[in-house]
Amino acid sequence: MRVHPSLQENEFRITPLAGEIAVKANGTDLIQILLNLTVNAFQCTPAPHRVEIGGEVIGAPLDLAQFKDGPNDRLLNVESMSNTVPLVKLWVRDTGPGIPAVVLPKIFDPYFTTKGPRQGTGLGLNIVQRLIKAANGALHVHTVADEGTTFTVYLPGAQLVK
Repeated sequence: MRVHPSLQENEFRITPLAGEIAVKANGTDLIQILLNLTVNAFQCTPAPHRVEIGGEVIGAPLDLAQFKDGPNDRLLNVESMSNTVPLVKLWVRDTGPGIPAVVLPKIFDPYFTTKGPRQGTGLGLNIVQRLIKAANGALHVHTVADEGTTFTVYLPGAQLVK
């Protein structure tokens, strides 16, 4: 990512997990999820901004009642999520303009894009959603106008045997 053309003048931070854990997902799919989310974060505005990738291990099932779809939030794939511990929580966060409330419900639709012609296919987030669902995970989007957006991915994990 550090050499990706979308990085341009943006600040890029990666915070690794504190410990080692395996994710119960195809490794190539996990890379594709993080790549698509990160490139979208870089491209959310032409103005310089910060993009962060981070994660943590969660030792308790998610309280799904805390997640409510609304003008600033979407939770996807909860119906097929494996909500058993350990869970791996990964996020891609940007300090861009945020996603307008009228656009948020459409961002996972195939071929939906806010980019101009020849700048995007509108498939990136649709692919992310499909890959997370295939891994029995869930995806939460939280966005605030003029502050940025956080995509949080929850995936089933497995402790590494040493």
